[in-house]
Amino acid sequence: MRADRITAGLVVAALTSSSALAAPKPGENVSVAACARPGVEASCLVINGADGTVFNITSANPKPPRDVIIQLRGTVTDKLSACNQGVVLDNINWTATEQKCPN
Repeated sequence: MRADRITAGLVVAALTSSSALAAPKPGENVSVAACARPGVEASCLVINGADGTVFNITSANPKPPRDVIIQLRGTVTDKLSACNQGVVLDNINWTATEQKCPN
């Protein structure tokens, strides 16, 4: 019982530490494998990181498909966007996988 409490405490501490919840900083490179989806504003495109961080990938050229999972790499910026959503990425490169996105 005591070991369970200690383990649970360590898990909570790890999840609430500043490094575990820290947002990516400008200049950092990120890699995400997920489905691109429309943003809340017209013509905007976003993707969710594994930790739930929303990345604005509107500047991707060419635009990635929305029907398959993509492997994406980009550089975090501190730019503002008319999309009003997500951490804006620059220098975006992506590759489509063969895995379909869920509906």
